[in-house]
Amino acid sequence: MKTHTSLIVAVALGLLSAGYSTHASESASTGPNKVLYDYLGEPVAPPTDMDAAYTKEGLTHAMQDAAKAAGIILTKLEIDDSEFPFLVGVICANQQDMEKLKDQIRKMPAYNYTGGVGGGRSASYAMNLVHYKAYPADARRRIEHRLSLREEIFFEKLHEKQ
Repeated sequence: MKTHTSLIVAVALGLLSAGYSTHASESASTGPNKVLYDYLGEPVAPPTDMDAAYTKEGLTHAMQDAAKAAGIILTKLEIDDSEFPFLVGVICANQQDMEKLKDQIRKMPAYNYTGGVGGGRSASYAMNLVHYKAYPADARRRIEHRLSLREEIFFEKLHEKQ
């Protein structure tokens, strides 16, 4: 299963790094990647009435507050605001600090920590903190299809820049 996921991530990374946007190229929607395109659907635009907690600034402040409450320093904090829901990427000094951070996030009523992609290399994580009830109903299926793949890609990108 890991190999299958890695293959999908590799293909998606190629699409995304090639400038894949909400206006997919004709080759992506009709060529050999059509199955992937059909499955993933179009990216989801942030809602116009988005809760401020789920904005890039809101997520950034929340992670900084969680780190402060946990008594840790984040080695890296990055927000992927390319589509909704925005993703949070963090790297801590060690796994114990990451666990402290996750405990603090769980205590924050505005957010819904249910896991993410991470571990292994240092203490890093890519996650979505937006409550599922905040997803626009008409976009929920696309969000769910895209989310785990987006987290995998974002996790990989966190480490490319190191």
